[in-house]
Amino acid sequence: MFKKTTFTKILLSLGAVAIVAVAAVGGTFANFTATPTSVASNAFTTGSLSMTRSGSGAIFSASAMKIGDTATGSITISNTGSLAGAYTLAGSGSGSSVLANQLTLKIYADTDNSGSPVYDGTLGGFSSASLGTFAATTGSHTYYFHVSLPTTGSDTSDNAFQGLAASETFTWSAVQA
Repeated sequence: MFKKTTFTKILLSLGAVAIVAVAAVGGTFANFTATPTSVASNAFTTGSLSMTRSGSGAIFSASAMKIGDTATGSITISNTGSLAGAYTLAGSGSGSSVLANQLTLKIYADTDNSGSPVYDGTLGGFSSASLGTFAATTGSHTYYFHVSLPTTGSDTSDNAFQGLAASETFTWSAVQA
């Protein structure tokens, strides 16, 4: 009997150790938690895109123009907003299209009568020109306008322009860059 009791005790001991081992393994899986941390003062503001122009009124005016005359003028456009902007110049004409299609228009950026013009064609043919990106708060460009009335090559054809009038509205616009 002694052997049976010892054998039983060993089996019971092994069984108890197995139960404790299973409980220990099962009990080691736990979830950790932490106290939430708040970070305040995350602020957002929007930028602005705005512009100003130098002077007031028309860029140029030419009354009683004759063959060979040229009218000139300049204007400075500045980006006064906090965002860079991609600028465009658009034109809209009214009056005599015959005269507008004879008048030549050259527009230079930053340096008068030098380099490649922003536009070189007829006043009647001008619709828009891309002016590039103006930096935020400091982007500024001066545009020089030259409008001339060239001869057609004959007095009869030139005389057809007498008494005609044309005008152009120039509009600068920008979108954020």
